[in-house]
Amino acid sequence: MEMVQKLVRHVSFPLSLWRRGDLRQLGYMKEFERTQHLGVNDLRELQLRRLQSLLQHAQAFCPYYRSCWLRAGVAPSDVRSLDDLAALPPLEKQDIQEHGPSMIATSWPLRDLIPNRTGGSTGTPLSFFLSHDRKCSRAAATIRHNRWAGWDVGDKVAILWGAARDQPGSGLRSRLRNLLLERQLVLDTGHITEAKLKRFHEDLKGFRPRVILAYAQAIALLARYVKSHGLSAYQPHAIVTSAEVLDDDARRLVEDVFGCQVFNRYGSREVSVIASECEAHRGMHVMGEGLYVEIEKNGSPAKPGEMGSILVTDLLNLAMPLIRYRIGDVASWEGGPCRCGRGLPRLAKVAGRVTDFLVGTDGRLVSGAFLSLYLVGQRPALGQVQLVQEEAGQVLFRIRRGPRFRASEELKYLCDTTRQYLGADTVVDWEYVDELPAEPSGKFLFCRSRAAAEYVNGWGQAASV
Repeated sequence: MEMVQKLVRHVSFPLSLWRRGDLRQLGYMKEFERTQHLGVNDLRELQLRRLQSLLQHAQAFCPYYRSCWLRAGVAPSDVRSLDDLAALPPLEKQDIQEHGPSMIATSWPLRDLIPNRTGGSTGTPLSFFLSHDRKCSRAAATIRHNRWAGWDVGDKVAILWGAARDQPGSGLRSRLRNLLLERQLVLDTGHITEAKLKRFHEDLKGFRPRVILAYAQAIALLARYVKSHGLSAYQPHAIVTSAEVLDDDARRLVEDVFGCQVFNRYGSREVSVIASECEAHRGMHVMGEGLYVEIEKNGSPAKPGEMGSILVTDLLNLAMPLIRYRIGDVASWEGGPCRCGRGLPRLAKVAGRVTDFLVGTDGRLVSGAFLSLYLVGQRPALGQVQLVQEEAGQVLFRIRRGPRFRASEELKYLCDTTRQYLGADTVVDWEYVDELPAEPSGKFLFCRSRAAAEYVNGWGQAASV
């Protein structure tokens, strides 16, 4: 272990947690290292205890759940097993948009409510709150999942994610924090050009990170660029992909070009990491100590290998409970035990999060995952949105309006922000719809472009990303 890595892991990191009042995170880190090896029955007992406590808390202190369950004729006392949870009505995204304030526990101190918001990968942005304790447990769970990919506190990481606003500050204090704690190189994938791909390739060789964390489609696009130009890619220890689905062909390409294993990850802003691949690469282990995940098909539990709608219950966020929350993606269960020995359940496949790139007026590519967060995700009042592009420099917004939608404000925002990211001459159109249906597979496509393939192929790539 290099000296700086040791300094970060054993000095800078715990000191930073102490200064922020986040030492509880260390306790969760130890707990999750232990509980990942629980047997199936022991894990389910832990989940049931936490679930029953959560339901009693929500009944006592969350007006939304109390009235919702009363109308449905159910009560927390009816849930005597994990399977009994299915008797409670699911929580839809529109429910959070319309009733979010009444989901906040009335007993919770205001100073401990941490505001957060989603992107719009399912087209429906949301605002919600975390407790301070839940922030710590989420961070600890992420580190635990990182370790499965060989990435630990203190390791250098390159991040192909987000936008310029995510870059570390340029001041001395920010530079020292990044050097002695975060050790990150943030590569802005807010929009991508051929020149930026060339710079990403060069920056990775200069920074030499142990791990690359990336939007799945952004790293696939970089791999195609490197391969088509006959370049020699920097080879990290591992690549962690998230935010979008990485199909099998793209995965093989990324692993071949970068000479390392890819670890796929599935998560959301509402509940953080949901599931990650371990070293066995046979499905993704669910963060079962903090989340209870259901897969439902036609109102009944899906069988292993059968695709269904994902419902997530956050067992640890008492400030604003999310109980049987339909997250908007579809998945299937992996059956049988994992050869890694962990008792956490596994998702075999997640079929949501399919986003295209949009093409700007100057040929830049802008990731649909990026737009879900930095465009639609900033305006929950929009309701549900889908982006459709027929040609470069043009976007049609299909909008199922939310209850607080104000046309003059929301449409001006869409026009101004779209042109900021895609180019000042971008043609922006919109239409109002009563429904935005999912695909026949059950997944919702937030962003669809028929123009992207031409531009990607024009850079010498084999196929569109």
